[in-house]
Order: sequence, then structure tokens, then C-alpha cells
Amino acid sequence: MWGKRTGTGMVMTMFLLHGFCFPQRLVWNDRDTVRMLTIPADSGQSLLRLRITQKIEYSLALSGILFVNWERETAVNQFVVLQDLFCQWLAVNDRNLRITQKFIHHLGLQYFFDSIARFHFDENIIETRVEWKFRKNHGIFFSSCLSSRLFNSYTVETNDSGYQVRSLNSSFLTPFTGLFSTGFQFKWLRFGSLNFGISSAKFTWIRDKRIYEAQQTDICFGVPLTKKNLLEYGISFQFVVDTDVIKWMHWNCDLLIFKNTELPADVSLRNLFGFRINRFLKVRLQTRIFYEEQISRKVQVENMVSVGFSVTL
Repeated sequence: MWGKRTGTGMVMTMFLLHGFCFPQRLVWNDRDTVRMLTIPADSGQSLLRLRITQKIEYSLALSGILFVNWERETAVNQFVVLQDLFCQWLAVNDRNLRITQKFIHHLGLQYFFDSIARFHFDENIIETRVEWKFRKNHGIFFSSCLSSRLFNSYTVETNDSGYQVRSLNSSFLTPFTGLFSTGFQFKWLRFGSLNFGISSAKFTWIRDKRIYEAQQTDICFGVPLTKKNLLEYGISFQFVVDTDVIKWMHWNCDLLIFKNTELPADVSLRNLFGFRINRFLKVRLQTRIFYEEQISRKVQVENMVSVGFSVTL
């Protein structure tokens, strides 16, 4: 009887030790264990170890803007009070899986020198990226980027009578754009990455049809009046830099090129240098370049210098 009890106790002890010594763990912020995923009959090797980290940054700044060949909005130099919200969630396992989710919000109050004020810099972007590394610096990826503005935007012009008139040029979900890509990736550790989207699609939707009448055109953002949306297929190329040049200066560069099967390539470049003066004060130098033939045949450039309050959680 004693031998049977001893044998049963040893088996139970080994079972419990196996379960507690080799659990699967979901870790939040590299500190607290949220959930233990145990597999009593496994080999003792971890099948999934998922670590989730988050970053939230908010800034409020005063900016001066100089436009060159700008046709998206009225090209008038101005001052802007700008708020930025950046949220990132990053999930990685011990081996080769990486999932990134970003929410980027830019909202500004624009003041012209002739005392006209309006909302400008109204951008809301949701980015999702899934990366699978099969070699040290090589892998495959899938990405999606959805964007829209929140408030109405107007073109302000002076008519022949000398009165200022407004005409709608964009609004909520007008346009709503989505770019989806999958392909191969090459990464530099602590610097950036090259992404070749061998299969890509660009989706554009116009919710508010009043924009066609306001702009007196039959095509807005490439979408004809007779259609609700436009879906383009092609290839994409993206070059991303996200690194600290020195301790107090950060460089972020995002070059995106999309080429469909018929039209010339669409080019978008955002180059940003951020200088942290102290814990809560930050200076930013940003340049954005756009080229999209369906909107304008000119290269549009926007330069911005901003100084303001910034906090990172």
C-alpha cells in the first residue's frame, strides 16, 4: 500500500513540476505575467512566447508652414497649432514572428494671415504589419494602411466680387484610402527596412458625393462620379528608417511608391527629424513630398518646423 501511494505521489509530483516549469506565457510590458498556457503532454519546449509592448506619445506644438506647388489645399503660408497622437502595440515571440499595430492622429488648427481659421492637418491612419523572419535579415510581410480625415476641409478663394468663398474639397471618408501589400522584406537591425510588395492593391472610396459639384469635376481622387470606389492592383516599394541618430535626435523616414498596371507611380515621402530638448520639450523638422498624377502633375512639397510640448508613456 505504501509503495503504491509513494509511486502515485511521485507521478503527480512530476506531472505538476512539468506543468509549472514549462508554461506558455503571455507577458505585458515585459513585466507581468498575464496568462499561463500550460500543455501537460508537451515536450517541455515553448511553442509560443508572446511579448506585447506599447508606446503612446502625445505632442502639442506651434508650427510654421511653407508650401511649394501645393494643390491639395490653398497654398498660403500660415501658422498652425498642431496636436499629434501616436500609439503603437508590438507583439513578438522568441523566434521569428512580429506583429505591429499603429494608430497615428494629426489634427491642426490653421490660421492664415488674413484672419481665416480652419481645421488642417486632419489625418487618421491605422497601420497593421505582420512580419515572419526566415533568415537573420530576410523575411516576408503583410501590411495594410487605412487613412481618412475626420472634419470637412474647404478651399478658400476670392471671387470676382472680392468676397471669399468656400468649396468642399474633402470630408470624413472622402476620400477613404487603403493600401494592402504582401511580399519580401530586408531589415537592418536598429535602422530600418526595405519592403518589396510583389502583390499590392490600393482602394479609394468617396462617401460624400457633394465634392464633385463643389469642385466642378467628374473625377475626384481618381474616382469617377459614376463609381463609388476605385480598386487598383500593382506592386509597391517602401523604404523605412526609424532610428536614433544620437541620444537626443531621432530620424524617421518613410518612402512609399505604388505602381499600378496602367498609370504612373504614386510617390509619398515623409522625412522627420525630432530633437528632444528636455523631457517635455521637442523640436521637429518635417518634409512631406507627394506626387499623384490623378490629383496633380506637379510635385507637391510641404515643409514644417514645430516646437512644442511632448510626452511619451
